[in-house]
Amino acid sequence: MRPFTLLCLGFALLPLEARSQTIAVLSSNATKAVVEELAPQFEKATKQKVVLKFANSAELKARIEKGEAFDVAILTAPLIGELVTLGKLAAASRTDVARAGAGVAIHPQATKPDITTVDALKGALINARSIAYVRQGATAVVMKAIFEKFGLTEAMNAKTVFVDSAAHAVAAKEAELGFTQVSEILNVPGAVLAGPLPPEVQVYTTFQAAVSATSPASAAARAFITFLTSASAAAVITAKGMEPPSATQDRLPPIPDTQFTAAQKQAAADFKTARGVEITGPFHPLLRSPELMTRTRAMGDYLRYKSALPPRLSEFVILMTARAWTQQYEWNAHYPIALKAGLKPEIALAIAEGRRPAAMADDEAILYDLCQQLHRTQSVSDATYARALATLGEQGVIDTVGISGYYTMLAMVLNTARTPAGDNGSPVLRPLPRP
Repeated sequence: MRPFTLLCLGFALLPLEARSQTIAVLSSNATKAVVEELAPQFEKATKQKVVLKFANSAELKARIEKGEAFDVAILTAPLIGELVTLGKLAAASRTDVARAGAGVAIHPQATKPDITTVDALKGALINARSIAYVRQGATAVVMKAIFEKFGLTEAMNAKTVFVDSAAHAVAAKEAELGFTQVSEILNVPGAVLAGPLPPEVQVYTTFQAAVSATSPASAAARAFITFLTSASAAAVITAKGMEPPSATQDRLPPIPDTQFTAAQKQAAADFKTARGVEITGPFHPLLRSPELMTRTRAMGDYLRYKSALPPRLSEFVILMTARAWTQQYEWNAHYPIALKAGLKPEIALAIAEGRRPAAMADDEAILYDLCQQLHRTQSVSDATYARALATLGEQGVIDTVGISGYYTMLAMVLNTARTPAGDNGSPVLRPLPRP
C-alpha cells in the first residue's frame, strides 16, 4: 500500500473533532511554492482545512516568539532548532522537508550575466548597478561571505537594496540582480533564474517542519508534515527547484539498541569502554560490520590519542583530510578540537577554503606539503619526504600517513552513508574544483 494511502487511512482514524480543526501553517518564502501546491492536495485527501501564511524565516521566528498562534512551522533548520530549544516547537516532530541552493534572479528583459565560475560571479557583482537580498534571510550570510572573499564588502554594501523578497524586487526592477533560494526565483512571475551560485561558493539551506508545542490540532499537524515528506510530495519539491529529503537523507542511520545483534551489543559496549562515550558519527554506519567497527575504533584509539604527532599537528592532518574529501561531519568534529590544541584559526580557515595557509610554522608547512601530495598525487616527492623525515622522524612520518589514511576511511564511510553533519558554527566546506 502506498505511503499516501496509509496516511489517509491513518488520518481517518483521528477523532472527528481533530479532523474538523483548521491547521495554521507558517512557511518560509523559499518553500512557498511547494506548500501552496501540496496543501490543497492534503485538503482534498483528508478534508482538513489548511491556512497558509508566508514570510522569510527570520520574520516568522520573531512572530512565533511573540506568541502568534500556529500549528506547523516550516523554516530553516537552525531557526527550527532555536524554537525547539525555546519550547515553542515539539522536538519529536522536527522533520526535514527539503533543501535549496542559492541562485541569482534577473528581470526577463535583462541580459543574462555569466555566473558559472567564481571569477565570472565576481565580475557580475562588480558590473551590477544594484543587487538585492533579504537582510535577515537564509542567503544573507552566504552573500556577506562571498563579498568578503572577493574583497568587495564595501562596494557591494553601497549598492545593496534590502527587501522582503529578492525575486520580487528584481521583477519590479528595484534591483538588477537578486540573490535568494533557487526555489523562490523559479516561482515568482517576472523573475528569471540566471543560474545557481558556482559550486565553490554554493551553500545549501535545509528547511524543516515542526509542530507547535501548544497546537490544539497536533495530530492533524503531524499528518500534514508526514504528507510533506511522502513520495508524492518529493516530485513536487523537485519540480519547484528544491531537493527532497530522500536526496540527502542518512542512508545508514543509528540502529536502535533494541535491534542490536549480540555482536553489535558487544561492539557498542567495547566502544563505550574504550572511549567513555556512546557510539557517534561514522561508527553508526560501521556498526553494520561489528568486527570492522571494533578494529577501526582500536586503530583510532592510537592514531587519535597516542601517535607521535602532538595534538596541534594531528588535528591539522585530520582537517586536511576532511577538506580533501569535503567531509563536513569530520570537519565539524575536529575544527574546535584543532583550535583548542593551538592551531591558528586563520590556518584552519585557509584549509577550509582550499588555500595554502600563510604564516605556517615549519612543522605545519612540512605536514601541509606531505598531506597535499598524498591526497592530490597519491605519492610523496623525495624533497618533501626528506624534510618530513628530518622534522618528524620515521615514526612521525608513518603516523602522519596513518592518520591521513584512517580519516580518509572514515570520510569515505561518512560520505557513503550521508551522515548528517549539523551546524556547530565551523566553516562550511564547499566543493573545490578538481585539479
